[in-house]
This record gives sequence, structure tokens and C-alpha cells, in this order.
Amino acid sequence: MKNTCLALFLITSMSAFGQELPINAKTGKVSYENIIKAEGSSASDLYVLANTWFTKTFSSTNAGIVNADKEAGKIIAKGVIPVRIANIYMGYGAGGFDFTITFTAKEGRCRYVITDIKHDGKETTMHSGGIIENEKPECGSKNMSKKKWNNLKAQVHDNLTSLSKDFEQHMSDVSSGDDDW
Repeated sequence: MKNTCLALFLITSMSAFGQELPINAKTGKVSYENIIKAEGSSASDLYVLANTWFTKTFSSTNAGIVNADKEAGKIIAKGVIPVRIANIYMGYGAGGFDFTITFTAKEGRCRYVITDIKHDGKETTMHSGGIIENEKPECGSKNMSKKKWNNLKAQVHDNLTSLSKDFEQHMSDVSSGDDDW
């Protein structure tokens, strides 16, 4: 049992250090983004579909839509992804990563960009790591080891990748034609 736990820990640790975060070449920031083609869909239809997802996904008190402009086809929301630090017995809260997601719709396509990702200890004993682009945590290695910082970054990477896929799946529903029931 001990060996199994150790093996799982090592695999998790290796994957935490081996992941490359997506960097936007223009901004130099970590950015999860994609353009979704939706031939034959109006910007208004895409906006309504995206607004449904945003409302469902960002319904907590720590997150939500900060700007929604149907005429411009644009939605901006703030989100938080909680993270945990594992120890030998269990995990404990390590705050969360705040981020901004921007959606823009045009005729036949839409785009989302998740960026401005920043760790905050959020009322925990964990110090804040700062922006995700930091190689070392903002609070210094004395307060958070590089290993812990990389582990937190790997967690948020996995969560934002999953969030992106969920959004893309939701937006692909526009072409499924479910209105004919």
C-alpha cells in the first residue's frame, strides 16, 4: 500500500513539472484560447448560447459575469479555481487562482480567451504565489517551495483545460439543431 501511494505521488509530481503552460506570443501571458467555427450561426445566437454557459458556470459568489454586451457580442467574467496542497494524510486548501475569461462573437464564429491568472492564498495559511507566469512564487521560496508552486500551477492548468473543453462542447451544441422537438 505504501509503495502504491509513493508511486502515485511520483507520477503526479512528474506530471506537475512536465506540463507546458500555453503562452500567448503577443502578450507573453499564459492564455487558454480558441476560435470556434459555427457556420450559419449569427453572432446573437452564439452570444445567447455563451451567456447560458457563463450564467451556469459562474454562479458562485466569488465569480461571475462582470460585463455582458449583447450588441457587441461580448461577455467578460471573472472566475476562481480553488487549489489544494497534498500532504501525507490529506490535502488542505491553498487558496485559488483568479482568472478572466473573455468571449466575443461574430457571424459564424466565436472566440474565448482565459488569461490574467493569479494565485491568491485567500484567507488560508498559504501565501500568494502571484501571476501564473512566475517561475518562482511571488511570496518567495521560503514561504512556498517551487515544488508546491509547480503543483498548484499544474492543478490550475488541468482545471482550465477542462473548463475550455466544457465551453467548446457547449458552444458546439449550436449546430446540433435541438430546437426541433
